[in-house]
Amino acid sequence: MTSIVREISDSEQWNSFLTSQPRGHLLQSYQWGELNRYLGGRIYRLGALDDGRMVGALLLSVAQVPLPVSLPGIHLNWLYGSRGPTVEQPGSPALRALLEQAHVFARKEHAVVLRLEPNIADDDPDMDAWLAAYRALGFQSNPTAVHGRRSWVLDLRPSAEELLANFKMTWRQNVRSAERKGVVIREAENDVDFDAYYDILKITSERDAFFIHDKEYHREILRQFASKGDAVLYLAEHEGEAIAAKMLIRFGDWCWDMFGASSNSKRNLKPTYLLQYRCIQWAKSRGCSYFDFRTIPEILEPGEEMWGVYEYKKGFGGFSRLNIPTQDYVYRPLAYNAWRNFVELRRARRHTERKKVELERAARGKNGSPAS
Repeated sequence: MTSIVREISDSEQWNSFLTSQPRGHLLQSYQWGELNRYLGGRIYRLGALDDGRMVGALLLSVAQVPLPVSLPGIHLNWLYGSRGPTVEQPGSPALRALLEQAHVFARKEHAVVLRLEPNIADDDPDMDAWLAAYRALGFQSNPTAVHGRRSWVLDLRPSAEELLANFKMTWRQNVRSAERKGVVIREAENDVDFDAYYDILKITSERDAFFIHDKEYHREILRQFASKGDAVLYLAEHEGEAIAAKMLIRFGDWCWDMFGASSNSKRNLKPTYLLQYRCIQWAKSRGCSYFDFRTIPEILEPGEEMWGVYEYKKGFGGFSRLNIPTQDYVYRPLAYNAWRNFVELRRARRHTERKKVELERAARGKNGSPAS
């Protein structure tokens, strides 16, 4: 049977299909497309239909290729499907149909590459078949991922008592200690609470050197998901002072730990442990089966970037989940190879700079100053 591919504008039709599929993902949701539009990007929502029934989906965003130098009159684009496409099985005609239509739009956009990062992980029984299907359609694997390939996931289906019992002992102690010391977790209720969340996020961004979008983008995320009870913003407070915060989003039976932050004060109270526990409870109360802590190091060896974050997440129980490599369909090989070389050079430079910062922090710690 041949699938018909159309652009979909019905949010219920789109999200209902994705949430019915084991490989559906938040980053392919209708709302995530709207967030891309909010940032000024162009998107395509491609739906594959068999006799009117939706059997495949692919949300694509259009972005400009970053060039090492500005070249007047030259603008190269790429098309990106984050955690998509979503189809029922590797042999589905919907996969070929979606990608044939994606090629049409890629050529219209003068794209260098069509880049896909499907939501297919090492726990998928058909992983090898999926990789073979993409190879047969002309894609090649790219070891460099846009979104981190490995995440930490907690199965929420056991009882609340079992989940807590599976925390590391110190993690359980920190949860109870924070409660005893007066840390309170509550939902954000107004603009003042939202401002407190974002202020803590900025502090964390500066301390740990990671990028954050502006305040209005974070407000738009809440607007897109909270209206149906699919998002929550939590604050951890002590004596009225906000000292940690989290934003969660639910899509289908998964909950994503989207953004987390902690202030530089009162860290000895361990507020993030109690906050994380409340987040897990929220997801379970909303009927979620899985809690995605999001990115951890792709290579699980000490010294890798985010190793400390990984050890923190691992303490709450769960398992590692590694997605298949990025899949690239190349239209312009010369531009594609130049871009990849530029990305690798920039990545190596950032790695060197990060190691320098880590060494400086360690040196400050040895000299008696608090390492940040």
